[in-house]
Amino acid sequence: MREAPDAGSLTLEQDLQDFLLVIQHLEETEPESLEVFFAQQATHRGLPAYFEKLEAAVRRRLAGDRDWYQDMAWAGRIAGYMDGYLSTFLSEAMKYGDARYQALTRKLRSLRRLTLGGLAIFVILFGMAAVGISTSVSAPIRRLARSSERIAAGELDVPEVRADTGDEVEILARSFNTMSKSIASMVVDLRGKAELERSLREEERQLMEKERALREAQFISLQDQIQPHFLFNALNTIARTALLEGARRTEELSLALGRLFRYALGAPESMVTLREELDIVEEYLAFQRLRFGERLRWTVDAASEVQDARIPRFTIQPFVENAVRHGIEPREEGGSVEISARIRKGRLILEIRDTGVGMSLAPRGSSEKRSPGRSEEGIGISNVRRRLELRYGPAARLSVRSERGQGTTVRIGIPAERSGGSTP
Repeated sequence: MREAPDAGSLTLEQDLQDFLLVIQHLEETEPESLEVFFAQQATHRGLPAYFEKLEAAVRRRLAGDRDWYQDMAWAGRIAGYMDGYLSTFLSEAMKYGDARYQALTRKLRSLRRLTLGGLAIFVILFGMAAVGISTSVSAPIRRLARSSERIAAGELDVPEVRADTGDEVEILARSFNTMSKSIASMVVDLRGKAELERSLREEERQLMEKERALREAQFISLQDQIQPHFLFNALNTIARTALLEGARRTEELSLALGRLFRYALGAPESMVTLREELDIVEEYLAFQRLRFGERLRWTVDAASEVQDARIPRFTIQPFVENAVRHGIEPREEGGSVEISARIRKGRLILEIRDTGVGMSLAPRGSSEKRSPGRSEEGIGISNVRRRLELRYGPAARLSVRSERGQGTTVRIGIPAERSGGSTP
């Protein structure tokens, strides 16, 4: 019957197994130096020899061989060698382990620094990205706010707000740009309509003023026709009486004055030919010559085709009357009146020049101030100016040029009209 192994045998067997595991691990470990390599190889080859001598000693001891101690001595010697090899190996392994630990420590420190650096870079990049995103969103909104303030202040010509964010801010910017353009267009339209309304009101005012002036002129004309009509009949009676009595000069004066009154009975706003106007002017000058004699001279320069042009009644006569009464009459030696008419570039140019005493040129309307009162001016120069403006508007031109002692020149420019309203 086999005996159970004692505790010492079990401990030895366990130590042996642990030793074999260490040896196996050493064999699998990559040598770090040549000395470790030799120690590893010596242990690898010495271990079988050690077990071989140990087993031989045990067999010989059991067989009763007295020389078993020789094998045991060899086994002990080999064990001593292996103990030295293992001590060398373990010493080198510890050195390597310490160096490796230091290297790992350095790597860990480097890794820690690298990690901290990477974390710092990440934080910086994240902050920059956050600032960029915030700017890309807030900058267009700030531009929208500034543009809104400018529009609210009345500045409609604001540039478009750019926002290429691809989100709701871009949609908001596009909508704002469309809205600002619509507002600007509406304001322009409103301003245009307001300007048109002002223009229409101005035209309406001018039309009402023309109508009022026309009614006033018609009233004055009707009122003034009462005395001329009575005087015209009286002059005819005087002319017939002078004819019966043989007073030839009195008859001529009465007939000339009658023709003047007959022409005056026409409405001032009616149109006559230049020929008719010049005829009545010569009638007036001939009538005045009976008074002034050789002190009054005149010339008329107007081609036959020019005399077919139509002008408002009493356009020339008031200026001729003004020249005779206030220019030539004060001169002891008298003077002359020159009347010319020509058509140039579709406009009828009339000039009335006298060699009278002249006057200091004053602002517009100065010529009318020579004689106070409408009764002395007849229809009056201011009336002529106003009638020309009412009929021709800005196309009518009337200028007076005068110097004391040099006479006066009146120049009238109006669109040329033939009979029937045609333009030459």
